[in-house]
Amino acid sequence: ILYVSLHRYDEGNFFPGSGAPNEVGSGPGEGYNINIAWTGGLDPPMGDVEYLTAFRLVPFKTANEFDPEIVLVSAGFDAVKATTLPLGGTKSQLKCFGHLTKQLLKLADGRVVLALEGGHDLTAICDASEACINALLGNELEPLPEDIVHQIPNMNAIASLKKTTEIQSKYWKSVEPYSVPVDCALAESQKQEREETETVSAMASLSVDVEQCIPQEGSR
Repeated sequence: ILYVSLHRYDEGNFFPGSGAPNEVGSGPGEGYNINIAWTGGLDPPMGDVEYLTAFRLVPFKTANEFDPEIVLVSAGFDAVKATTLPLGGTKSQLKCFGHLTKQLLKLADGRVVLALEGGHDLTAICDASEACINALLGNELEPLPEDIVHQIPNMNAIASLKKTTEIQSKYWKSVEPYSVPVDCALAESQKQEREETETVSAMASLSVDVEQCIPQEGSR
């Protein structure tokens, strides 16, 4: 089992105080527990850019490498920019959860189960659940705002991601210690990923063409 959690931590000062980035599991499970532990308080708060960047850098890479048979999601929505009780102080928008769910559908041949774990704001729970269900149904999602895709994570998030990736790079080939590249905005990262996918597809097509050009035995 590979377990991944993104949560507010503040060096153990935020309830319940567990979930440090160096809590990686033990024995045969060492390296299979991944904590992206946000530290730095609410100045500034974590939001869409931080969650989407973190998800791309660690959970999605390690999950691809792990190659799960099924993905189980503890669907809690305290990270939503709540209307009444902003527990945790995070500022993720509802559509962000839909886009995260869409990414998960690329794993395990789409075998993804979301289990509602509870929450403290009924409106946020309902609306965020709807965003996730739209993704599960394959419906077209509302695109992320341009200011989000061209923004880089805040410095507290960068520091948290550096700590987690340094630790997890010892266990996962796909994870590299995080630095702050010029192209760390989501738009540039997505462009790079598209170009890599197109390159792989072109090489695969080329290999097929070569095989088709090779004369078959007895056809000379």
